[in-house]
Parts: sequence; C-alpha cells; structure tokens
Amino acid sequence: MASFASRNLATFRIFLMLMLMLGAGTIASGKTLRGDVVTMKNGDRFTGEVKRLQSGILYIETDYASSNLAVDWSQVQNVKSTAMYLITLSNGKHVTGQLERLPGTGETGENVTILNGDQSLKVPPPEVVQIDRQKSSWFRQLQGSIDAGTSFTSGNGQIAANTDMNASYMTAGWMASAALGTSFGDQNGGTKTNRNDISFSGEKFLGRNSYVGGLVDFLHSSQQDLNLRTTAGGGYGRFIRRTGTTDFRWIAGAVFTQENFSTVGQPSGSNAEGLLGMGYDSYRFKVGEIHSQILVFPGLSDSGRVRMTTTNSLVIKLTNNFHFTFSFWDNYDSRPPTTAKNNELGLSSAIGWSF
Repeated sequence: MASFASRNLATFRIFLMLMLMLGAGTIASGKTLRGDVVTMKNGDRFTGEVKRLQSGILYIETDYASSNLAVDWSQVQNVKSTAMYLITLSNGKHVTGQLERLPGTGETGENVTILNGDQSLKVPPPEVVQIDRQKSSWFRQLQGSIDAGTSFTSGNGQIAANTDMNASYMTAGWMASAALGTSFGDQNGGTKTNRNDISFSGEKFLGRNSYVGGLVDFLHSSQQDLNLRTTAGGGYGRFIRRTGTTDFRWIAGAVFTQENFSTVGQPSGSNAEGLLGMGYDSYRFKVGEIHSQILVFPGLSDSGRVRMTTTNSLVIKLTNNFHFTFSFWDNYDSRPPTTAKNNELGLSSAIGWSF
C-alpha cells in the first residue's frame, strides 16, 4: 500500500511539474496588446490588456512594464475591455461577458456592466469579487502556485525541506482543484520523518452562494505510523461572507476512510466519518493574504474517535508574482496507534510563485 502511494505521489508530482513548466515556458513574443483602457480616480490612465481581478487587485498588462501592473480595484474609475471574462459576484453568481466600468453621475452610482450578446447586467463595483479572462484552452485557464523551502543546522546535522503545489480550474458552473504537500526531516543519529499529502476537490455552484463539494485525499505520515489514509466524500457548503477581500465559508457532510498503519498489531480498516469544515481567506492590497481552514471528522462507524486537520498560512507579496509564505498545519487523531502521537504539527516558511 505504501509503495502504491509513493508511486502515485511521484506520478502526480511529475505531471504537475510538467504542466507548470510548460505554462511558465510559454512566453509571448511580439504580442500586440488588445487596447483595453483603465482610468484611475486620480486621473492616471493605462492602456493594454485587463488580465484579471483577484483579491481586490486588478492586473493590467502593458507594453511599458516588465510585469503586470497591479492596481486597487476600489480606486479604479473607468474600465473598457472587449475581451470575454468569467466574473464572480458576491451573491455567488458566475457570469460570462465583456466588462465595462463607468463612473456615476447625478443620482446614478458608479456601476459595472457585463455584456453578453444582447443581454447586459449592471452591478455595483463592490459586488464584483473576481474576474478571469476566458482563454483558448483549459490549460491556460489554470491558476495556482508553487512553494518550496529548506533549512539546515550544522550543529546537529538537521535538515528539513518542504514543498507545496496547487492548481485550480473554474467555469461558470463548477470548480476543480488539486494540491500536493510534502515535508521531509532528517538528523544525524535521529529518525527520518516524512509526510506526503495529495488532494483533489471539486465544487458544483448552486444559487445564493451555496455549493455541493467533494474531496479525495491521500495522506502518508511517518509520525503517525500511517502508511496511507484514503479519504473520499463530500457535502453541502455555503459562503457566509464573500467580498473582493474576504471569504468565509462552511461545509457539512460525510466521508469514507480507508487506513493502513505501519505499527505491528495496529488494525487497518475502513470507517465512516462526518465532515464539518470552515474556511477563511483575507486579502490586503500591497500587503498579502491570510488563509485558514479547519476540517473535523467525528467518527460514525468508530464512535468516539475524532480526527481534525487544519492548515493556516500568511502570504507576503513580493515582486513579479513571487511571494513569501509562513505556514502552520496540524493533524489530530484522538485514537492513533499506540506508538504514535495524537498530534502531528509543523511550521514552515517558503518562497513561492503564483501563476
């Protein structure tokens, strides 16, 4: 079972790295920009291509900057673009169309107009949460990040390394994502530790900021004597708050787990568990991001057992889509193998790149 997990981990890692390298290696040469116009409230004017709106920041590609310009969406006065975008609104709707933002006059407040053929939709700018350009292929539509960090201490010969990679794809009706996290530790005269986690998730958007979500996760953890834990299930979720700078959501459902432990005498088997989760994301212009998630799995077939996982990160923005990340994660099991700890937690820092 462990060798199966290792082979799948290596295959997934190679596949994701190839996708990311191919995406990073696609460089536009001699590209003619579309001619979108963005005017700021202070009178500054930019001409180029509106790429996306994410975390309250509007990204613009120009001929005179080596990287995309990043401007505060709340300080934008006018936008005019002929491209097609996938636009996410604060009420949970996902619509496609061309984008136009105009200042208000008289009793009419400023508004964003989304044009799709003969149909148009007008909404206040704060209700526009995210804008993504509709590209020619699904591969170019991927968004994600790569993070890697390492440390070494000469006194005790301790070395540690961690990597995190994720990618997501979204349409007007659903979203899918994949993530890989690895950590490794070794010390002279000590025990090696390693943790590998592969997860896949998907969301089907419903009305009024609600969704049906599913997940599949494969976890290997030497600290908890866990060769492989496979978790599959899903539930119903809803956004409590959704703006351009803040997301707060919950999900409730059930999962099925299959566990295989390395401890001699520790039984392996299958369990049914409940699923209760909450997530929080906060974005600040010129500063960075905070991401926090907690998932609780109360035992159904194994009554009294409770598992919990949490991941938390602070992302500090650098230049050219690079960032610095501080992360904290914890896996808790109220009934681990007799030789393993209840908690497996970690702190890490890494340099990353977003695409």
